[in-house]
Amino acid sequence: MSYCFNPNCSHPENPCDGKFCQNCGSKLLLSSVFNDAESVIYRGIKLIGQGGFGRTFLAVDESQTLTSPCVIKQFFPQGRNTEKATEMFQQEAQRLQILGQHPQIPQGQGYFQQDGYQYLVQEFIEGKNLAQELQEEGAFDQEKILYILNNLLPVLQFIQEHKVIHRDIKPENIIRRFNGKKTTGNLVLVDFGAAKLVTGGMLPKTGTVIGSAAYTAPEQLMGKAVFASDLYS
Repeated sequence: MSYCFNPNCSHPENPCDGKFCQNCGSKLLLSSVFNDAESVIYRGIKLIGQGGFGRTFLAVDESQTLTSPCVIKQFFPQGRNTEKATEMFQQEAQRLQILGQHPQIPQGQGYFQQDGYQYLVQEFIEGKNLAQELQEEGAFDQEKILYILNNLLPVLQFIQEHKVIHRDIKPENIIRRFNGKKTTGNLVLVDFGAAKLVTGGMLPKTGTVIGSAAYTAPEQLMGKAVFASDLYS
C-alpha cells in the first residue's frame, strides 16, 4: 500500500505502485538529494503516529535495489508557538546526524522540504517498546530492571558527552530491537524531538516545560531540565 502524505486527504490509502493519490491527486513519492548528488525516493506505507506537531510514517526507500524500511516524520504544527516547534524539529534532524552514530540511537538519514512540509528521515527500529513489554509481562523484576539500566545508562552517558538532554525518556521511547524474529536484547533510545543542546558549558535557563508528566523530574516540570533529569526519568 502507498499512504498519501497530504494531511487533508480523506482517503489516503492507495495501491502500492501508484505515483499520485487516487483521492486528492497529491504526489505519493517524496524525493530528496543526498550529499548533493544521490537522489533518494521515499514511499509512505502506513501512518504509525500523529500529534500536535505532525505525523510519523513507516516508509521505504525506493532508490535502493532492495527497498529498506525507514521512519519519516512530517512536520506541520497546529496551534500556537509554531516558530519554537519549527526550531525544535530542525534541531532534532541535526541531533540525529551526530547522535545516530551510536548503535542504540536511530541514525538520521535525511532532512528536506517538499510541497510546503518539512520531513525528517531516520532509521526504522524494529521491535517492541518497554511500555508494550510492561503490558504483556506485568511489572519487571529486579533482574530485568538491572539489565535495562546496564543497557541504557551508557547511551545516556553518550548523549550527555555530546551536551544533550533528551527530556522525554519513558517506556514508549525505549525499544528492544528485533533481529529477525528474535530480540537482540539491546535497547534503543528514540524520539529526540524534545532534546535540548547545552551550549557554552551552561545548563539551560528556565524555559518551555517539555516531557511526559509521569516520568518528568521536578526541576524539568519547572522548565529547568539538567543532565540528571534524564537519569530521574
